[in-house]
This record gives sequence, structure tokens and C-alpha cells, in this order.
Amino acid sequence: MVLIIGKLFYASKIYFSSYGVAWFDSETFLRLLRFVNTKQVVTPNEIGFFLKATSKNPLAKTGKEGYYFAKLLWHLGILVKSSGKNYQVSTYGKRILSSLKESKEDYKEALARIFKKWYPLIVFLRYIDDAGSVRPQDIVSELGGEMKYWTSILSQLGIIKKGNIAKPYNGFVVNSLFVPLSLELGLVEKRSGKLRLTKAGKEFIMYSTPENAPEIIRTMPGDYTIYAGIADVLYEAKEPVIVSPWINGTLEKLITTIQSLNSNLSKITLVIRNTKKNRTFVKELLRTTPLDIDARYYQNLHSKITSNYTGSSIESSANLLITSLKRNYEIGTYYPKTPEELSLAVEELVSISKPLTIF
Repeated sequence: MVLIIGKLFYASKIYFSSYGVAWFDSETFLRLLRFVNTKQVVTPNEIGFFLKATSKNPLAKTGKEGYYFAKLLWHLGILVKSSGKNYQVSTYGKRILSSLKESKEDYKEALARIFKKWYPLIVFLRYIDDAGSVRPQDIVSELGGEMKYWTSILSQLGIIKKGNIAKPYNGFVVNSLFVPLSLELGLVEKRSGKLRLTKAGKEFIMYSTPENAPEIIRTMPGDYTIYAGIADVLYEAKEPVIVSPWINGTLEKLITTIQSLNSNLSKITLVIRNTKKNRTFVKELLRTTPLDIDARYYQNLHSKITSNYTGSSIESSANLLITSLKRNYEIGTYYPKTPEELSLAVEELVSISKPLTIF
């Protein structure tokens, strides 16, 4: 298989940022944006009731769309989480939404700005650009086929519940979401059943997030992109370094699964704090894995980094605990190619740490 998405982290980013969203029509979406802008603070239930009342799409009547569209607007940066079940319009969202008027005069430009960094759409358009012209079913076969490959791995790692999933590049979502969205924004044209990028489409991907650029990640309960970023580093590495003040059985499960997927993985340098709980988990890890584990400690450790000197790295606020990776609001930076400055920082953390004695 020729990989288009190419990395576990990018597949997780596509999966989580498009989760549950399966359709698009500009009229409903613009009404939703104006509704959110008027309310300023909104709940998923309120979004769901609004969609039921205003959209003609049958999927808007399911009762689940409020949750999915709230998460979409969160990923697009229009909303940020507030207290309880509330979301509020972000400063960025206020700036974008203020440009929307009741007339549709500039709606395409406004929508293009809103979706300019939405990674599932960027990958969809890049695939069409690489192919020249392509049928929707070919997108489903290739991009959907690759998502099945990556979601199977994400499922094995416990990052998502079900694997072998083509979404969002299955037949229904491609034809109900990506094609109408791209046509509406003038990013593609369709002739004789084939899609081709327009000039605006080529400019759109040209000015989107550059490939191999560092990426700021923010997560919330239900979005496990930092967890996937850590797994991505280990999935491709031979001798990675893991730095985390606190660990638990999550690390053992992660390493046990990764070693079955990455035959090149031979050694892990682990830098933690020297605590009774951490030593217990390291002891169990040493018992269950055939890998060479160089366990070390630095008692004032605060950094959280997983690094492959010759590949990708991720630094974040999340410890290698399930509470941090799945239940907390966390922030981090993913580097497709580890910068020299980060390599030096990791090397220094290893050099100032001491071997951890396990009894």
C-alpha cells in the first residue's frame, strides 16, 4: 500500500477532528454559525435542537448532531470549552463570525477561512491534486483504505474503540460531506464524474498547514491526539527516549503493543522521578518486555517528552497516565522531524539523570 496520510499521528488527527460529522450544506452551516454568534455561549443540546429545527437533512434529526457539530466547531477554533457542558465563542471565532452577514455575498470566503486548517479537508484536496483528476470511489478506495490501516493500529493501542474504519473517507461521508463542501467553496470542479482542483483549490492547499511543520495540539476528554502522537513516535523509532515524571500501567500497555507493531524497536531510555509507584511500574515493565529498558531518574523532573532523534517527537503537558492522556485538557507540540534544539534538551535530561535501581 502506498501511504498517503503517512503517519499514525496524522491519521488520529483526521479521525478525531472529523468524528461523527457526515454531511454538509452551506445554508445550514451558515445559520448555525450565526446562531452560535448570537448566543456566544452554547451547549451541544442547543446546537442539536437548532439543527433539528432548521436543517432539511435527515441526519440533523438523529439527536446526536449537536455533539458532533460542537466538537467540529471546537476543532475549527470557533468554540472553546467553558464550564459544565457549555462552549463559548473564542476570540478567533468572534473575529471570523463578525465577518458573516445576513447576505451571502462573501460566504465562500468566510467558509474557506473557517476550514483552511481543517486537516481532513486538506488531505482530501491534496489527494485530488496528486491524482490530477479522480472519481469519488477512488478516494474511498485509497484514502478510506489507508484509514482502515491506521485505525486498526489506533484500536490495538486502545486510542479508539473500533478499528478497520474508513471514516471519514468512506463512501457516504466523501459524497455527503467532502464533495459538497469542496464544490460549495469552489475548491474542486466535477466533470464526467471526476473531481479536479480549481485554481482556488490549489491556492487553498498551498496556504494550508505546510507538510512536516510542527503542530500545536490541544486535547479534551474524548480527543486523544497527544496519546496518538506519543504512539506515533514509538511506532517509527528504534531507540526512543521517554521522559515523564509520572507513569503507570498505561506505559506498559503502550510499549507491549508497540513492540508487536514495530520490529525495529530495540531499546527505550526512560527518564522518570524516583518514587515507589514509578519503581513498581518499571519493575513490571522490565518483567514483561524483552526490550532493553534503560530506566533513569531525575527527582526534579517536570518535562514530558517522547523523542526519536532521527524521526518525530512530541512534548506536552501530559504525563504517561491514562487520566492525562484521555481525561484531561492538555496541550503539546508534535514535531514530524525532531529539531536539534529539542534533541539537545532530551540528551541533557538523560545526561543529568541517574540509573534507577529496582529491587
